[in-house]
Amino acid sequence: MRIMMIQPNYHSGGAEIAGNWPPSWVPYVGGALKTAGFTDIRFVDAMTNHIEDAELAKMLREHQPDVVLATAITPMIYKSQSTLKLVKEICPEATTIIGGVHPTYMYREVLGEAPWVDYIIRGEGEEITVNLMRSLAAGTDKSDRANILGIAYLEDGQVVATPAHPPIKDLNTLTPDWSLLDWKRYIYTPLNTRVAVPNYSRGCPFRCRFCSQWKFWRKYRSRSPKNFVDEIEKLVKEHQVGFFILADEEPTINKSRFIALCEELCDRNLGIHWGINTRVTDILRDEKELPLYRKAGLVHVSLGTEAAAQLNLNLFRKETTIEDNKRAVRLLRENGILAEVQFIMGLPNETPETIEETYRMCRDWQADMTNWNMYTPWPFSELFQDLADKVEIRDYSHYNFVTPIIKPDNMTREEVLKGVLRNYARFYTRKMIEYWFEKDPFKRRYLLGCLWAFVKTTLNKRFYNLKRVKQKGLHTEIEFGFDESRILSPEQLAELKKQRLADVDFVGTISACGGPNDLPEIPDSQHEPQEGSEIPMMKI
Repeated sequence: MRIMMIQPNYHSGGAEIAGNWPPSWVPYVGGALKTAGFTDIRFVDAMTNHIEDAELAKMLREHQPDVVLATAITPMIYKSQSTLKLVKEICPEATTIIGGVHPTYMYREVLGEAPWVDYIIRGEGEEITVNLMRSLAAGTDKSDRANILGIAYLEDGQVVATPAHPPIKDLNTLTPDWSLLDWKRYIYTPLNTRVAVPNYSRGCPFRCRFCSQWKFWRKYRSRSPKNFVDEIEKLVKEHQVGFFILADEEPTINKSRFIALCEELCDRNLGIHWGINTRVTDILRDEKELPLYRKAGLVHVSLGTEAAAQLNLNLFRKETTIEDNKRAVRLLRENGILAEVQFIMGLPNETPETIEETYRMCRDWQADMTNWNMYTPWPFSELFQDLADKVEIRDYSHYNFVTPIIKPDNMTREEVLKGVLRNYARFYTRKMIEYWFEKDPFKRRYLLGCLWAFVKTTLNKRFYNLKRVKQKGLHTEIEFGFDESRILSPEQLAELKKQRLADVDFVGTISACGGPNDLPEIPDSQHEPQEGSEIPMMKI
């Protein structure tokens, strides 16, 4: 059976500024398929290689796949759907499958808009995909599918969603096949080296209201440090990877295990550098261990500081304070680790003053890098439900962290974007000088590499999708390019809210993934799980 995996040709002007990122779903799902005996697998990265539909159609005609798998985060969903429609036009007998966080929760909407999608993988993909593929290979999927956990499909025009597949209990059983990737294409611009995005852990026990990852993975699980570093060693020695970013939502929550991971990396002396996203509270907790983390190659930490005002931190359910954020940045810098802070912009209470405050704050904190991310209201997040009446823009292709989706009460979307771009310009103009005076030679080289990535993508207007900013004489105009048919009236918003297209709720139940509604709470003191344990979702 010929299997083709496709990363759709979608671009947003966000994370791509640092280079081309390898899509992690491909080695993990592809590796599971190969382990199960499905060896005829071809991967087409239409995103990294900017493959347009005409070229992709030619590939499909030549390869004639029996099954095509694609993925979709929310802003990618339309391109993913149209990619699979192209598959059906070229190879009408091929089975089309889509997975990812958006179709996991929005499967009703996806199947309604794209009936050419044969199956949706809901939730963690490796085991579900293997089970479905075995049924397809046997030619029994039509009779078997009601008993295949974790999928959705159309039957006689009706949406069918089977009960959820349980989470993978032991992540050490993952068998990623990184050879599926064309490694020369995945270069991390700041260090001009190959980059990987492996999984050390999955899930998060915290329930930030703007996020959805804790619902997708359902339980926090991590691999053993040895098992994970075995994978890193293969990436270094077999594929010459020089930098990796952990795909994890919360890699440091199990302190003893994270320390063991760092010690394992130190012992093997692989010469690789890496970065993580993590919580401010974990950096404060690990103050004494930060020298070890740096010795292990950790050079870049992105902190979820999120908001300039404590009011918004409380709204997000971040469980941190402004002073916590400032101290975490200082601790990282004192230990030679690049400290990047993140702000979420464009909420209903945004004003010119709050945008300015984020700039003053990152300067006061002396952050090495700053990102101003537009609030992106995932339609399956808790905060979205609260703000749904204000989210008239339902063009998901712009739900990309660089486009103001919500119009603040006292600003226009254009004013929000201009304010954020002004912050970027001021912040990194000053950094052009400051980076040269960094005393640590490696960190100085790394910071200047990050600055080069920023400048390069600003000049070619890929950064923050600057092509939509038009200078007309002395006046600057912004053309957001929203699909007018997906801008809803108040009446349409009210009707859509009744339909509950997102299959989730926020009291512990996760309908789309089948999470139970009686998971125990975690006491405040239980922030460090025992070795090998799973962390259930917190109810707050």
